[in-house]
Amino acid sequence: MATRTGTAIAARFQKILDWARLTDRDVQAFDRHRQSITRALQAGVRLNQVHRIGSFERGTAVRGSSDADLLAVTERKEVTWGDSVKTSDTVLATFRQTLSATFQRTEIGRDQQAVVIDFGDGEHPVDVVPAFYAGQDGYQNHPVFWIPDGTRGWMKTSPSSHNRYLRDADQQARGHLRAIAMMFRFWRTTRSTPVPISGFHVELMLASRQLSLGVRTYSGKFRDLLVELSNRECAALNDPVQISGRIAACGTEAKRAQSARTVADAAYHADQAVKAEAVEDLQEAWKQWNVVFNNQFPRDGA
Repeated sequence: MATRTGTAIAARFQKILDWARLTDRDVQAFDRHRQSITRALQAGVRLNQVHRIGSFERGTAVRGSSDADLLAVTERKEVTWGDSVKTSDTVLATFRQTLSATFQRTEIGRDQQAVVIDFGDGEHPVDVVPAFYAGQDGYQNHPVFWIPDGTRGWMKTSPSSHNRYLRDADQQARGHLRAIAMMFRFWRTTRSTPVPISGFHVELMLASRQLSLGVRTYSGKFRDLLVELSNRECAALNDPVQISGRIAACGTEAKRAQSARTVADAAYHADQAVKAEAVEDLQEAWKQWNVVFNNQFPRDGA
């Protein structure tokens, strides 16, 4: 049964969701970028398809902090030289050069697995991930692709497999998995330097650990997520659809250690907040959640 304090705190979490949701302008901007990127790649790369992937496709992207991700699937001869597969660094360099020819006034960089296009609006960067077909043995027979592994080689992934797995889990949770994932993405940005924990990792953990199931409040489920991350010290997670091996929470060991410390502190205060809710102490519950969200927790739910 909902309590007065629980209802009041739930309204504040709902306000976070309202803040975090993408606007129509965000969606339209990404669609324009996707179309222009596809045309640019077709001019210099033997391209099969361009798929929208990542948090935009899964419905967990948040306003102002989520990059858009594209999986650019090439013909196999684009990534081979004779009988050998080119290094992923070579393919990434080709993609960057091809995109730079079109977007001459746009900053184009790269990380370990993607070419990163930072469009002039400053709000809608796009990561373009090169890929080529690996087979049809993904979750529930979804396609699998090879993508850069960050060490000049290639690794398998299947975005549509993960999307189906997460969509099924979210349906079981009556939409709470997506909601908690969006709240987490908002929480990451409440520090001056965003907490470097992968939102994808968190979504898979919510699903595989069933943290978003049950008749409980947003606050209880968010607390459980932080406690689980803290207890695991942000360790990598086994891919529940058994395609991508271990899914890291953070890109480096230093970032994992830093994130584990931040999460441990947040988990403690989240636990105190939920305890305050249980005894109908709204002022204390708000105070503790405000610590968790680094002074950005809503003062009211209006």
